[in-house]
Amino acid sequence: MNCNMIQPASITVTPMLGSTTSPYDVLVNITQRLCYPCCTATPPVFDAKFSSKGVSQVADGMYVATLHVEGVICYTPLGGGCGCTKMQPLSQDFTVPIAAASMPSISLKKEASINSLAATACQQASRTFVSETPLAITVATA
Repeated sequence: MNCNMIQPASITVTPMLGSTTSPYDVLVNITQRLCYPCCTATPPVFDAKFSSKGVSQVADGMYVATLHVEGVICYTPLGGGCGCTKMQPLSQDFTVPIAAASMPSISLKKEASINSLAATACQQASRTFVSETPLAITVATA
């Protein structure tokens, strides 16, 4: 695989049960294919940084917040040994829908990410990196 052609990550945002008022608690799942397989016993290190790029109105009372995530996925490829750490950048936008009576502003608070590799029980290596990060989204209107 040519790492100059890294495929975009799949990013999903799932509301947490019980989160019905601002700040809204969500779980951001980032799934990214790595350039090289990695041993499942030593998952990659990734510290996602989230920021807000803005809010746009899409219809009466409906808005979309454009968020940005970035960071570097650091991992040791299978059979790589010491001193063979690979770094794969991740920088991508994603959106979150918001219902509000007027143009909202948002702020974000991130909790610690949980990083792993997706693999079946018998697999000892995988190229599918998964990071899940709890994120609190505070929505305020004027």
